[in-house]
Amino acid sequence: DVNAEEFYQLLELLSWTRLGQTVAGQQELVDMIAEQADLNQDFEPQSADNENVDRLLHCFKLALPYFSSQVNSTRFVSYVCEQVLPRLGEVKVQEEGSNPQLELLKLFAELCTHCGALDNADAKLDKIFNKLLDYMPLPPDTDPENPNQSEPRLEFSHVECLMYAYHRLGKQSPDTLTKDQDRLKDFKLRLQYFARGIQGYIKKLREALHGKTAEELKTEENKIKVIALKTTSNINTLIKDLFHSPPSFKSVISLSWKPTTGAA
Repeated sequence: DVNAEEFYQLLELLSWTRLGQTVAGQQELVDMIAEQADLNQDFEPQSADNENVDRLLHCFKLALPYFSSQVNSTRFVSYVCEQVLPRLGEVKVQEEGSNPQLELLKLFAELCTHCGALDNADAKLDKIFNKLLDYMPLPPDTDPENPNQSEPRLEFSHVECLMYAYHRLGKQSPDTLTKDQDRLKDFKLRLQYFARGIQGYIKKLREALHGKTAEELKTEENKIKVIALKTTSNINTLIKDLFHSPPSFKSVISLSWKPTTGAA
């Protein structure tokens, strides 16, 4: 047995050998990481010092470079759907600094890019869908439980991750939305409301960035605006697909935090 630090050092060494250069070797490295991540164990977000969450974050980051059309991430995606998403709200969020809930969602979205065929895809898509709904409010005047509520805060980054995951994997079971018309109607209300919110924001961001030089775009404030524009534009593209009748899963986007070297 090795501790976490020793494992990371060992993996880095192995990645520089021939093992990291072949498909079979990359699969072997992924299997080692999956074992270190304890994907056969239940996810316990309340562990001491956030140990389980930190281990997953590290292992997901280690595994991501090895996934491709030949080495799939299906086992990791299945684990997040079944174990992590239902308990994501229990993951401790620090008042300042990193947000491990969002970090997990970002890594999950990236893992979905090279996911193969899922067993019981409907059930896993339902778990993604249910978590997505947590961040996609109904229009205030249509929520009967809160007649006097104020405008809800829209969590763009969380929605980009979950909507990308749902859209990316949705083609494995394209009728999962349409088989329940009441759920589809409710979802379209949420999509419309979210779309209205981001379209005004996209317009403001484009106006703020218009005419900026390459040097001006390097300032911290403008970097944040560029990422925000990519995030909201991605969501807008995905909403158009999902609002289509029947829902479409054809658009390809590059996740906002990834380097712009092509579509994801």
